[in-house]
Amino acid sequence: MNYTVCGRTLLFVEDDDRLIKEMTAYFSPANTVLTTSDVEEAVSLLTTVDSIDAVVLDLILRNSMGMDLFEAVPALPPVIILSSLDSEDTVLTGLTSGASDYVVKPCSMRLLETHIALRLLPKSDAVEAFGSFSINSNTRTVKYKGELISLTPSEFNILFFLVKNRGKCFTADEIYEKIWCAPSLHTTTIRAHLSSLRRKLNAAMPSSIIRTEFNKGYCFTGEVL
Repeated sequence: MNYTVCGRTLLFVEDDDRLIKEMTAYFSPANTVLTTSDVEEAVSLLTTVDSIDAVVLDLILRNSMGMDLFEAVPALPPVIILSSLDSEDTVLTGLTSGASDYVVKPCSMRLLETHIALRLLPKSDAVEAFGSFSINSNTRTVKYKGELISLTPSEFNILFFLVKNRGKCFTADEIYEKIWCAPSLHTTTIRAHLSSLRRKLNAAMPSSIIRTEFNKGYCFTGEVL
């Protein structure tokens, strides 16, 4: 398996100048690298630059908190948190807020590259379409008949997981464990995300595409009108 990252646009949100130089030197020969030490500027880049493939995000920045990014930009590309904060609660908060991965500092550039590569789908596998419905994991967007359906990072993660496993049922615990790769301790949180996700989809589409089966869980039907 090849765990290199090539031909991608990467955004590093980090205020350690030494680390920024190290990441830029390592990743820029094969990728487009954008850097900032501020969440506000990161938001500006994410909303103006086309096709940012992944974000590497520190949580403690000079003038802002990295976690604010998840509230500021609803449709984010995969976010890999890179932080010296290593408590279980902090890791779980990061993952349930919408991060795709959590890496504890210090780590080598090779290890960081592997984590990024694991969270990036090949561009050819990024789009799933069913009739007038489509979901794109690179742009983190969901559309129905060309109209954007605005989802939070966690709602997008859940929907994309169910779409990729079309026809299979998963309980709330299973969804949590498979998406965030951690023991399920927040089942009610997942149910709240699912409830909000289904409400948004039902408001935008004429039929429900996520079915609930008794004693089995939640399932993406793929049946789109």
